Amino acid sequence: MSSVTKHGVTAGSPENTPVSYTISGFFRDEAAIHAVLHGCVRRGVPRDLIDVAVSEAAAPKFYGGRARPNRDSWFSWTGRGALAGLIISAIISLVIIMIPGFNMSEMMAIVQFLGPDIGVIAGAFLGAVYGWLKPGDIRPQFQRANLRSDAMLMLVHLQPEEEARELQEIFRSQGAEDVVMEPDMATSVGAE
Repeated sequence: MSSVTKHGVTAGSPENTPVSYTISGFFRDEAAIHAVLHGCVRRGVPRDLIDVAVSEAAAPKFYGGRARPNRDSWFSWTGRGALAGLIISAIISLVIIMIPGFNMSEMMAIVQFLGPDIGVIAGAFLGAVYGWLKPGDIRPQFQRANLRSDAMLMLVHLQPEEEARELQEIFRSQGAEDVVMEPDMATSVGAE
């Protein structure tokens, strides 16, 4: 087994992984948020890497009070539920097949019906419902929004250092306050 080594570090190790950054800043104006959002998208930043967070005290002042609780984990719970449904239905199917006397064709049809198809669909549905109803975990970067009751916090995630510095300037040019660039805790989109 061979691995590529760079300066005594294995290529896949955390020490050799490029660091990505999150840029965040407070805005008092929705138009400035939209300007920065469009500027980021024009630069090639995917929309799903851009978030806007507000404190509960600031929520009524922005976007017509339509702020919603953080419930962004429903999609990952859908996959988890589908996997659990597949495993559970496969185990049930194997148990039914192993019971003596159930080797008849009509019973095998039930086993096949209860197999992966129904298990995956039911598990995915139950996982999605659970994820949608479960309040999302508030990452520390989002908790920064609680510091201000007069402004919205905009965050742009997973940016290389050079791009992050350019985005900081875009934030500042649109009137952002307390602009911060910090190493991102996530390593990929959807990491929880």
